[in-house]
Amino acid sequence: MSDWRRGEAAPETRGHASDARTAARTVLGRTAETSALARLLRDTASGRGGALFIIGEPGLGRTTLLRNLLTLDDTFRSVSLAGTAAESGLPYAGLHQVVQAHRCYLPQLPTPQRDLLGHLLATGHQRPGDTGLAVGAAALGLLGAAAARRPLLLAIDDAHLLDAPSLDVLLFVARRIAGEPIAMLLTAEHRCSAAMSAIRPAITGVPELRLGPLDAADARTLLQQSAPHPLRRYVAERLLAVAEGNPLALTELPAALTPGQCAGNLPLDDPLTPGERLRDSHLPTLARLPDTARAALLVPAAAGDGRSGDVQRALALLRHEPDALLPAEEDGVIELRRGRLVFTDRRLRLVAYHDACTSRRRAVHRALAQVQHGTAAARHLAAAHIGPSPAVAQAIEAAASAAAEADPDTCAELYERAAGFADDGDHAARLLGLAAGCRQRAGAAEHVAVLLGKAMALAREPALRRELGVLQARQRGATGHPRTAHRVLRDAAGRLAGEPSRAAELLLEAADSAVRAADSRAALGSAWQAYGLTRLCGGDLAEAAAVHLAQVLALRGERAQAGELLLAQMAGEAAGTLVGRAEVLGWLEEYEAACVLLDRVLGEQPGAERGADAVRRAAALGCRAWIRLWTGDWHGARSDAMEAVECAERRLETASLAQGLVALGRLEAAQGRVTECGAVLARAAGVARAHGLELVMGQVAVAEGLLALGAGKYEEAVAGYERAGALARSAGIADPSVAPWAANLIEAYVRSGRIGEAVHEHARFDAEMRRSGPSWALAVSARCRALLLEADGRGTPGAVEAAFHEALEWHARGAVVFERARTVFCYGQWLRRTGRCPQARDALEEALSVFGALGAVPWEEAVRSELRAAGGRAARACGQLTEQEGRIAALVAGGATNKETAAALFLSPKTVEFHLGNVYRKLGVRSRSELARTYDTVAGA
Repeated sequence: MSDWRRGEAAPETRGHASDARTAARTVLGRTAETSALARLLRDTASGRGGALFIIGEPGLGRTTLLRNLLTLDDTFRSVSLAGTAAESGLPYAGLHQVVQAHRCYLPQLPTPQRDLLGHLLATGHQRPGDTGLAVGAAALGLLGAAAARRPLLLAIDDAHLLDAPSLDVLLFVARRIAGEPIAMLLTAEHRCSAAMSAIRPAITGVPELRLGPLDAADARTLLQQSAPHPLRRYVAERLLAVAEGNPLALTELPAALTPGQCAGNLPLDDPLTPGERLRDSHLPTLARLPDTARAALLVPAAAGDGRSGDVQRALALLRHEPDALLPAEEDGVIELRRGRLVFTDRRLRLVAYHDACTSRRRAVHRALAQVQHGTAAARHLAAAHIGPSPAVAQAIEAAASAAAEADPDTCAELYERAAGFADDGDHAARLLGLAAGCRQRAGAAEHVAVLLGKAMALAREPALRRELGVLQARQRGATGHPRTAHRVLRDAAGRLAGEPSRAAELLLEAADSAVRAADSRAALGSAWQAYGLTRLCGGDLAEAAAVHLAQVLALRGERAQAGELLLAQMAGEAAGTLVGRAEVLGWLEEYEAACVLLDRVLGEQPGAERGADAVRRAAALGCRAWIRLWTGDWHGARSDAMEAVECAERRLETASLAQGLVALGRLEAAQGRVTECGAVLARAAGVARAHGLELVMGQVAVAEGLLALGAGKYEEAVAGYERAGALARSAGIADPSVAPWAANLIEAYVRSGRIGEAVHEHARFDAEMRRSGPSWALAVSARCRALLLEADGRGTPGAVEAAFHEALEWHARGAVVFERARTVFCYGQWLRRTGRCPQARDALEEALSVFGALGAVPWEEAVRSELRAAGGRAARACGQLTEQEGRIAALVAGGATNKETAAALFLSPKTVEFHLGNVYRKLGVRSRSELARTYDTVAGA
């Protein structure tokens, strides 16, 4: 009776009802669908039956879902049947399956209905005078008799393959079982074609449950469970892209791979080879096409979303008729999208391609290579030939070389294909090395190691092996622990005697690794050595060496020497060097000049997505985020940091990712967003621990300390800042802009009553800053002195006030907004405690306006408390709203939507959204309901 095909189904789960219910719930990614079907069964058991069409493309798991449902409730009498292509032309063949399953209930039917069904199934034709209504009523009566003592579940798989008369009868029944204990479930294939339009809900009158692809997490889980061997990350990404969440594809595609392909040691087929079940589930679609259309379909299958014009020219070369693909378009197999012929189902492309013989596929690739150009032509050239062929290898290499900078991923694939046509080991090794270089620029570090391993196994020429050794050192440097990377890169540079430029490049990379590992001493040695090798050469490499050395010197507190190095070298055009120069300028408080350089980098590469451009963009955005954080543009800082994180994630650039996360974490800490700060810093710490980024761990501790300091948890702040200080001292990092821990530690000591430790730490910090500190650090040192003079009771009021005035004078020379506001706040507190309330109110109101504009909620609330104590009116931030923000806040607080507000004020919804974000920040609220509750109080304050 049951005719379940293996095309999409997992092994059927059987057992008791509780076990079955558990099994049904474990259909991966189908929780909502299973719940909907379980609801139907519950309603049916209570006498409210119904029907449901489960619609989905081949492989989405229609059959699996149906089979699991059959085991969901053992109180039902379950009957299953399936439509088949072989019987789709036999009238009433499907109804015959239904009657056969319930033949024991035929005697309970009235004689006319029993005779009608008997004649119908014996002859396949209705008797004269019998109507479709009569046939449907007889079938409904039979199923009603079967459900009289026990609820009935009728499961019909592949209903689109039933003969038309049977489908009509079953749909007649489905529309009339609402008052019967009968559940009918039908599955059908979804195709964008006229042939499938008959099963639309508007025509059938039966509700539809449409299956979609699995989400990304479930798809990845299923792929990992299905793979016969561990998959390299980039292999898994390729399979996920082709499968598009289709469960059958996710289980079948990895099964067709060899162990070498799973490990990334052998290239994947293009297109991928479908498994037997995937092929069988899609072949019926191709079988509906005429032979001429099916033969012509191989061209777009080989072209892979090729341009329509190229496909037509290739069809002409292969002597196909101009309209040969028309039946495939009419049947919804392919369609035209933005000038390209694409398969509506990507799995169908695999089946159409591999269903053809090898000789036909090569002929098609030869034709496509003639009508296309560049990398596309090179791909088809490779697919059209077999065996060693130096001419083919040279042609593919030339195409890859011409496009290497624009598309490193594609070029790496072509270099790898070209290596397969090389006629000697050294030639193949050189091409694999080029492929590895492209993969490295594209951020595919895992693939680089595999390619270089294959290249080293083939290479015999000493110079080539040395070159490959350099690439291996770089790869290990990019993926290993930074301390290990520094040693590997430095050792590789030492082996390049007589090649100073190459050695300098490796030394600069070694210096970067040492900085990430928070080992400024090792970084300084490598940077000095690289500078010495390039100083007399000039050019971009000499500038890069000078900037790297300036970065390390500034990091170690040698600000004057770092500035002299920058002045001695004119700024070039290399993006990486511009970012490094901007970073040093930021540490030197030349914020405007730094932003000019960063804008050059970001302006030259708007929205860059690929390779080195994306890496530099992430670094530039991260650097600008920190500068904006210091200079008070916190909205811009958040935007830059979030984009830097997204960009770094795409290219797996861990250093930029961690820096972007730390910048976000510091911003969340300053604004008092405890939950958000904790989540971001936990993520940053996870990245740092996984990749040995000790410098980032220190910055995470600084942000945690700031969060605790703003919340008044001074002992927690002390613990965080002490961790950061211990790491900074051991690493030789003296610049306070990199990890501003010392001044905050001093304040935390003072607030927690640990005056002796505060005095000791301040003496050290003040001496260091007077030697070479930035103006803002000298300002906060003076602020700390004022706090200490008051706290230990030995300072006169005049001395305390002089220290505050000195701090404000230093602040006037810089542009660090948040730290200046903190100094003004501390000064206002002291003025209030000494009884000078009018002056205190002036200072506190100034600090309040800055904290309110920044959204620094904990500090804003602390200022309000001081203002109330000083006899001032602790006004909420409503007065800080602009006129436009005030109008928007009033409308939204009154219940208007963004769209309604935009219409009332003649603005765009996007503009309203932007201003509303500022309102939330200034008023310290996070939702419309909170704004509505507080706005009247705020406006009247």
